[in-house]
Amino acid sequence: MRPKIIVLRGAGTNCDIETASSFDYAGGKAELVHINKLLSGEKKLLDFDIAAFPGGFSYGDDISAGKIFAVKLFKILKDFEKFIKSKRPVIGICNGFQILAKTGFLPENSGNKQVSTLYTNDCGHFIAGWAALKVNKKSPCIFTKDLPNEIQLPIAHGEGKFIIEDKKIMARIVKLNLNALTYIKNPNGSMEDIAGIVNESGTCFGLMPHPERNFFSYHNPDRPASMEKAHFRSGTGLKESKAVGYQIFKNAIDYI
Repeated sequence: MRPKIIVLRGAGTNCDIETASSFDYAGGKAELVHINKLLSGEKKLLDFDIAAFPGGFSYGDDISAGKIFAVKLFKILKDFEKFIKSKRPVIGICNGFQILAKTGFLPENSGNKQVSTLYTNDCGHFIAGWAALKVNKKSPCIFTKDLPNEIQLPIAHGEGKFIIEDKKIMARIVKLNLNALTYIKNPNGSMEDIAGIVNESGTCFGLMPHPERNFFSYHNPDRPASMEKAHFRSGTGLKESKAVGYQIFKNAIDYI
């Protein structure tokens, strides 16, 4: 039986279809669910195996990115606490990471207090492009398992600067290798060059880069020529060479 994935969306979410398709292709069965269906009880979070918060600009990023979506989640916080404590995979991509930070699920802390934020980029404006990333091989993160030491993923955000005021919390993240992804060349001023963090169990992962946008090798315009040769047409159709984005989604499916 294929793992069931809930891909949560709200007004302004715009990467939900790509995220759901990525999970489907990796072997799961994704369902797009508006957050209001959880709030009304029409859908039950605990009926799913994996939860995903995709990218976009939920509720226009009014107040700050991901804040309004996070406030809605507070109404069903106990279900999310159970989901995460049961070590079911949760991934927050870009706006999804901002949501996880503002709910207090990341960084992991007692009481789920908001101890971090994703703030306006140092450059002062929206940035979009490809980011070179270092994979922390010591991290417990299930999503980054078996990835190369260095990868490339697209970024597209105006508020991607990861900030924590409490130095002890930041030191704990680094000490426990919860900084699963870091920028090789920091594009937004994130503390400790952080591009993605995970909880101690390795199952709740937030990252600013978009793995669904580097799912096949042909998504990357700077792919090596050797990858080009991996694409060919046959009687059964186009054969695609999978990229690191595929591995990230497949890791969650394999874990379940």
